[in-house]
Amino acid sequence: MSSTPDNRILTSAIETYRQYAGQPTLADIESCRQDSNDEILHLTPYFSTMDLVKLEDLVYTRSFTYSLKSKQLLFTSNVTPVNKTIVRRLASPNGKYLALVTKESKGEQELQYVQIWHDEHLIFGYEVNDAKISPHGKILPKNDYASFFEWSSDSRRLVFAAEEKRKPLKSYFTAEKLDDIGEPASTYRENWGEQMETFETSVICVFDLETKQVKLIENQPKDLYFGQCTWTTNPDELILVAFRLQPYRLGLIYCENRSSALFKCNWRQNEWTQLTEFDKICRLFPRHLPKTDNQFVYLQADVNRAHKQCQRLILFNTQTKQEEILIDRIDNVEYANQNTPPFAAEWDTQFKGIYLPLVLRCYSSDGRYLLIRSTSGSRNVLYVYDFTEKKLIPIESPLGVNTSVNGLAIFGHYIAVNVVDCRTPYRLYVFDLKTLNSAEKDKNGWYLIVEHEFKKEERSKIEWNLDRFFPDKENLPVESIYVYQRETEAKRPLMVLVHGGPNSIVPLDYYVGVVAYISLGFDVLIVNYRGSIGFGQNSIDKLLGNISKTDVQDCHDAIRRCLDYTQPNRPVILIGGSHAGVIIGRLIGEYPDDYAVAVLRNPVMDLLHTYITSDIPDWALAQSVNSDFDFETGRNRFFDLSLTSYLIERSSIHLLDKVKTPVLFQLGKKDRRVPWSIGLRYYESLKAKNVPTKLYVYDSNHALSEVSSASDCFVNTVLFIHEHLKLGA
Repeated sequence: MSSTPDNRILTSAIETYRQYAGQPTLADIESCRQDSNDEILHLTPYFSTMDLVKLEDLVYTRSFTYSLKSKQLLFTSNVTPVNKTIVRRLASPNGKYLALVTKESKGEQELQYVQIWHDEHLIFGYEVNDAKISPHGKILPKNDYASFFEWSSDSRRLVFAAEEKRKPLKSYFTAEKLDDIGEPASTYRENWGEQMETFETSVICVFDLETKQVKLIENQPKDLYFGQCTWTTNPDELILVAFRLQPYRLGLIYCENRSSALFKCNWRQNEWTQLTEFDKICRLFPRHLPKTDNQFVYLQADVNRAHKQCQRLILFNTQTKQEEILIDRIDNVEYANQNTPPFAAEWDTQFKGIYLPLVLRCYSSDGRYLLIRSTSGSRNVLYVYDFTEKKLIPIESPLGVNTSVNGLAIFGHYIAVNVVDCRTPYRLYVFDLKTLNSAEKDKNGWYLIVEHEFKKEERSKIEWNLDRFFPDKENLPVESIYVYQRETEAKRPLMVLVHGGPNSIVPLDYYVGVVAYISLGFDVLIVNYRGSIGFGQNSIDKLLGNISKTDVQDCHDAIRRCLDYTQPNRPVILIGGSHAGVIIGRLIGEYPDDYAVAVLRNPVMDLLHTYITSDIPDWALAQSVNSDFDFETGRNRFFDLSLTSYLIERSSIHLLDKVKTPVLFQLGKKDRRVPWSIGLRYYESLKAKNVPTKLYVYDSNHALSEVSSASDCFVNTVLFIHEHLKLGA
């Protein structure tokens, strides 16, 4: 068979994606500790890569032993893949114990097994279905909002969230006794929506290493769901975050604006104490101080409004129930220079607020420092809060401001850190907190443990510049990262990545898709419009009631600035998902001659449809008309004709008759955030108008993040672009 241009393009897309998808990224860290002499570090990070043969994510660990004295890596282990049957895996703080939960399918039934290891010895284990030992159902998988699996600081107890134990489901007609029937299989069970369908009920259990027993904590309030937990300095006490189950649940993932309350629980006495009310505050990520009784910190945001906000760091006293704001929300950020030429902006280093969760191992061993990860403009940054000096201290990147710093954990007086940029998947560093003290300030506290070894010729190809401008003469910036190939005279199409959310961000980081697209002949523009996190609360609030206006104009202006700075007449491709459907759909409708191709993944094309069918109807109200959601009127505000008319008017589908840009759709059939029928209706309308369009449907959710879906989306995107731009192979 002779090779055709299409075959060459297909082969190039497959091989390019295979090359970059196979590069490992640093995902998390399992354990990190220093020896008694504080001379040797032992670290075991989690790495992630893609297996394009099995079409699945591949997670593995590697262990590193590092000499602080000689600043040399003494030992590197081989790769240890993490088995797909593992539901939970957690090493104890002292490194001596490992808790493991695995799953196994037998016929149509999925069984779970719990194991506790001490060094190489299995010291305890049970099957979750064993009624003699197990008081709970399946242990819940990892989730930031709705499950936990935590060792106590002394490594003697393990607390975890599990499903409530249920009777096996039997038919009315096959059960031997009426008592055996249990709840019918057809009964609808509420859950937490998009990507959280398995989280229906939660009971809290504690495994005690001394007694080798699993205890179900009794008297748990039945109308609440406990989704986050932290141990206190009292080995019998826990602090938990509760969400209400009534009258019904809204989607929880990516939604850090749900009303929640804090509880204290004595698990031995089965005593529950409510510490705060369910009010207009969202309380998340509690972390108890390691050396101080009755005090913990948590992150606080307002209920309703944007789903992601600038958060307050709160210190809570469980005896007095008094709260102290350690770090307040940042509303407005002042910028010294608002008139920089396109793509000549410098990275701004000032503190702009807290936007990211607290990591689990967030305290130094002496309790003085708290690790705080955040976003400052378009890069991830790192701070520690000093309880002694009562101040926030930046931990600057050892490689300067043209990188992002991702904090993984504190162990002892060291921070494990991943330093990344657009061309480097990972650099594992350790930072010594002792160098923050005045006597040690002259010392360089950074130690490079290991970094990804990309080919030098590959790394030198990619460059990036930052642009920042201020629309409407306001102090609220739009930032863009232009990622391109150095020293090329060719006219390369501009691919514009528009993020969803809208209250999220695409920070400076390594992205498989970005480096692969650049290798295939595209330049990439990442736009963080007003409403993105990392720029203060006022920037987030700017978009409330203004979507499909402010965000659309910001992206169009950012693209024009990039074209004027580079090559004005090259073709522009728009790519984005979720809320990006609002923006891209309006762009191709308002500027039909400006954009060559649009690629949409699970897009919001119809705000009224989204309000009616999404698991987060409050999103449509907040972002479109800056209105709060209440459960009584719920999705039934059709009596308000001005609301329904406005939702239709501001939807992308309202401009459908003006669209002539070829549009590729990639939709997930399991999407509950933006149900796939929304994109399907728009696709059908384009077909009826004879606008070039194509639709791919995946057995996936809103994220389309499975390797099988993500890899297929990438190749189909490249083929669709080449088909309509007539690019050479």
